This record gives sequence, C-alpha cells and structure tokens, in this order.
Amino acid sequence: MVKKTSFELHADDTILDVNQKKRVLKLIAIITLVVFVPLAVKNILIGETVLAIVLLAFEITLLLEVAAIIYNEQRVIGNLIPLTLLGASIIMAIDIFGTLATYWVFPIVIAIVFLFSERVALLSNLLIILGVTAAIYPQQDPEVTARYTFSLVATLTIVHVVVKEVHKLQSELRHLLERDAMTGALNRHQLHSSLDRAIEQYGYSTIVMIDVDNFKTINDNYGHDTGDTVLKQAVATINSNTRANDLLFRVGGDEFLLLFHGVDKYAVETIMNLIGRNISEQAYPHDVKVTLSCGVAESVPFETSQAWIKRADLALYQAKSLGRNRVSVYCDSTLSQYEDVDYQRESGKQTVK
Repeated sequence: MVKKTSFELHADDTILDVNQKKRVLKLIAIITLVVFVPLAVKNILIGETVLAIVLLAFEITLLLEVAAIIYNEQRVIGNLIPLTLLGASIIMAIDIFGTLATYWVFPIVIAIVFLFSERVALLSNLLIILGVTAAIYPQQDPEVTARYTFSLVATLTIVHVVVKEVHKLQSELRHLLERDAMTGALNRHQLHSSLDRAIEQYGYSTIVMIDVDNFKTINDNYGHDTGDTVLKQAVATINSNTRANDLLFRVGGDEFLLLFHGVDKYAVETIMNLIGRNISEQAYPHDVKVTLSCGVAESVPFETSQAWIKRADLALYQAKSLGRNRVSVYCDSTLSQYEDVDYQRESGKQTVK
C-alpha cells in the first residue's frame, strides 16, 4: 500500500494548482473591478444604496483575499464572507432588476466550481440556486422560472462532473510523475525541493540514505522478479514504521532516501535500527537474506540539499565499509575519514579514488 505524503494529504480538490489559481484570481480581480465597481456607482446614482454597499463590500473583501493569496500565499478573510456577499448581491440584483440580472448567475457559479473545493462549491451554488429561484419566482411565469432553474442545475451538474473527472485524471498523472511505478516510493522529481523546504521550515530534520545490501547478487542469482519483490517489501516495511509526513524517495535501483521532518539524528538512528531488524526478519522468495545499510545525516541551517545528501552518502559509505547491515550516523570524523570518496549521484554509483 502506498503511503500518502503530507503534501498529498493536505492538497485540496480544486482543479487548479497554486500558480494557476493565482493567475485566474488576478484575472477575476481585474474583471470584477471593471464590472462591479461601475455597477455599484450606478446603483448609488439610481438610489439602490444597499445593493451598492454589498457590491463594494464584496469587491473589497475579494481584493483583500486575492492579494493575500498571491503575495503572502495565505488567507486573511477566508471563503465565507466573499461568497456570502456575492450570493447576497446576486439575489438582491435579481429582486430589483428582474430577469435581466439572472444572466450573471451562470458565469459566477461556473467560476465557483473551478476556484473552490468540491464541497464548498456544491454548498455555495446550492444556496445561490435556491436564493435566485426564490427571488425570480414572483417576477415571471412559474414555468419559465422552472426552466431557468433546471438549466442552471443542469449546467452545474455537467460542470461538476467534468471538473471531478479532470481532477481524477490530474491526480493519476501527478501520481505517475511523482512516484516510482514499481515500489510506490516518491521519485527524484521533488527530492531537492522537499529537502530545501525541510531546511527552511524546521529547526532540524534528518535524512537517511538506504541501500539494500548485495541487491545485485539477489537479482543475478534469483532473477529480477525476486529483486522487485524484495524492494516492494522493504518499502512497505519502511512506510509502516514511519509517519505520513516522512518522505521516502527512490533515488537509484536499490537506493532510497528517507526524510524525517523535525526529528534528530539519534531518534532516527533508533528508528532505522528497528526498520532494519524488521526487514531482515521477514520471509522473502527463495529464502533470500535481506539487510539494509543506512547513512544518517541531520540538517544544518542554511545548508544546501546537495551538501546534506553528500553527508548522508558519506555515512552510508561508512556503514558499507564496516560490513553492511548497520546504521551509521554522520559526524565530522566521517568527512575526514572518507573525504576521498567520489560520489557519482547521476549514475547511482559510489567509487573510491
């Protein structure tokens, strides 16, 4: 079973990613400034002061929220106030101006589907439909009102279904992009960005370079099917003994990198010894013996992700040099002892000069 990572667990179900949403919000902010502010001024001039105030309040809250999302990447007001003001302005406009104002409902409810999560969009649009129907019912023939409401519901149903299917496809493509197809571990696509983020957001974090001992021998003697099974079982064991926000990356054929957010190297050493013991005690095809060599390195403030990985690599090399099937923790003496080790990360090999 594939463990969901922290960024997968906290991702919302909108169809747009962060950068796309920022671009769309900028466009919406411009359109609403061009449309809603003149409408508010017009309503003041014709004596509809309450509607004008609601339109201006919506525009102000929208601009504040958009600015916060674009420039600070956080919310200051939330969805409730802008959506409430938007819904109120639509219903009030229909109540005052009649059928002419109903044409604005279609682009508004469709935009809500694309910008907000499925639950928020469904609830918001349901309330808007009920409010709009109640506002327009006294102003036109019931049969016309029913047709309008039906067309609005049909439009939203189609949009919701399409967006849901597109989002499902996006999730599948994202899974293929970010994860190793065989083991389910993350691939290198987000490795350095994840490490950089850990350095920035936590006082300390720890990574482990993990190597399956004598994996080439297992492949040569028992075939790649057995080797694949070994890797899958090893990954499953690691996932079952780590947290949701601990990220496991496959960085080579039998080499993995495990990131522990906010955990020091001594705690990680204990965890990896437990994982190594669990893996070695499991049953594998052809009764092959599987063990791990692990190199542990704790983060250093302002260090690059490349330097961090190199220190973990040095600790891994130390574990192999000492006989494999062990956990080695990086310290300054590790660097001096193995400074002649040439790491060829792109090829996934380690050689000694």
